[in-house]
Amino acid sequence: MKKQDRIYTLDQMLKAAKYPVSIDMIKERLECSTATAYRMIADLRDGYGAPIETNESTNGIFYASQGVFELPGLRLQSDEIEALLMASYLLEDIQKGLLKEPLSRLLDNISSLLKEHGIKDKRNIQIIYALFRKADKKIFSSVFTALQESKKLELEYEARSTNQTSTRVVSPLKLTNYKNAWYLDSWCHLRQGIRSFALEQIKSCQQLGEKCKSISKDQLKEHFSGSYGIFSGVANQTARLKISPTVSKWVAKEQWHSDQKMSFLNDGSIFLEVPFNNDTELVMDILRYGENITVLSPDNLKTKIKSVIANMQKNYEL
Repeated sequence: MKKQDRIYTLDQMLKAAKYPVSIDMIKERLECSTATAYRMIADLRDGYGAPIETNESTNGIFYASQGVFELPGLRLQSDEIEALLMASYLLEDIQKGLLKEPLSRLLDNISSLLKEHGIKDKRNIQIIYALFRKADKKIFSSVFTALQESKKLELEYEARSTNQTSTRVVSPLKLTNYKNAWYLDSWCHLRQGIRSFALEQIKSCQQLGEKCKSISKDQLKEHFSGSYGIFSGVANQTARLKISPTVSKWVAKEQWHSDQKMSFLNDGSIFLEVPFNNDTELVMDILRYGENITVLSPDNLKTKIKSVIANMQKNYEL
């Protein structure tokens, strides 16, 4: 535990205690030696002006006046600082041309807060974006505004699967960043259902004056947690996969779906079951492990995988 975390924890202990706190309790809570515990007490009392008193009969310590003393500034623990660092990098990425002005002040505040806790240089942390698909900044801004104002949007959308453009009126529900790409999850008034639109495929959008359709939390939860990947919806099939021992240790640490079922077989392989609706992303995840994953069922998924592999082979025929 870092020094700043121990100071913060000791302060919280003394504020919550109804009786004087013993040095043994402090050592256990701060995970430190007797000498370090006394040093933390001295730092809190002398460095921060905490009203610490000692009980003469028990040698326990306590705050002389409860509810008066506060540590200066916002005190964060190490895991909170790590979360702020990650948030800072993600916000900086969004800021690049998308929401620069609104995020500048927020980023400055995060940087100041990190400096207060001794983080002066963020360059020892790196986030690498692979296969990043960039959204047009004007499209992103329009979508973001409509989402915040709960207003319908009219989209000109080009489907990647067909390269055909259609006009959709949608009620924005939320923005999702998934595998380094932005998606607008919306109620599509053409299809009368929830659909996800990749922002880079939106050719134009216009905010309409009408309020968005109201969707219940239960309906959203059922849609976005029911199936596989970004292609959500109520799962109507279950993929049964056998993962070879070669990659089973890697796959065992992956979460393919919140309702997946995984079991190890005697030969070291894994039997994995995942619910799905649209097989597009599931097929891609299966193929990234090549010959190390075998689809056992359903038959339509096996047929799809065979078809993709056959078409791949044609690219290498002499």
